[in-house]
Amino acid sequence: MMNTKSLWAAALALPLLATAAQAQQATTATPLTPGAAAPSTMAPATADTSTSPADLSAADRKFIQKAAVGGMAEVQVAQLAEQKTQDPTVKAFAEKMIADHTPNNEQLVKLAQSKGITPPADLDSMHQKQMTKLQSLSGKKFDTTYLKGQEKDHAMMLKTFEAEAKNGHDPDLKQFAQTTIPVIEEHEHLAETDAK
Repeated sequence: MMNTKSLWAAALALPLLATAAQAQQATTATPLTPGAAAPSTMAPATADTSTSPADLSAADRKFIQKAAVGGMAEVQVAQLAEQKTQDPTVKAFAEKMIADHTPNNEQLVKLAQSKGITPPADLDSMHQKQMTKLQSLSGKKFDTTYLKGQEKDHAMMLKTFEAEAKNGHDPDLKQFAQTTIPVIEEHEHLAETDAK
């Protein structure tokens, strides 16, 4: 005959085992289609937002590539501006670009990696040409070219981020784009103002 302690232990273990079995069954069930409600048998757990590259749309992958290269270019060109400019306004703008884009770039890299994507580590040919051109300039010509380029680059990035925020398929990338838009707008405005 079972003693009272054994009966209590068995009684307490049954609901736990049933919950574990339901959770196991839910994790091996057919994957959900986008927008479908989760079955009620799924146990609440920490959300896993990682996906594989195959799960991302071509537009989302392209956004990661463009945003990564654009952000990297902003930091590298700003570092060059810090070295070359004698204008305190241009220097302050460059410092702000570094301060704002560096953590944003790091956030994008982590987000991309969680999606199974490795962002580019080098500038594309367009940004490399801009960098080479700026390296050959000095004085007021450097400052004007740098700020006009920043105005143009931020306008282009703004369109890229707005498109992702509106039409992107991955919710994490859409959120990243949406929260970054005000920063890009501010940078574009500062570049335009400082270039005058």
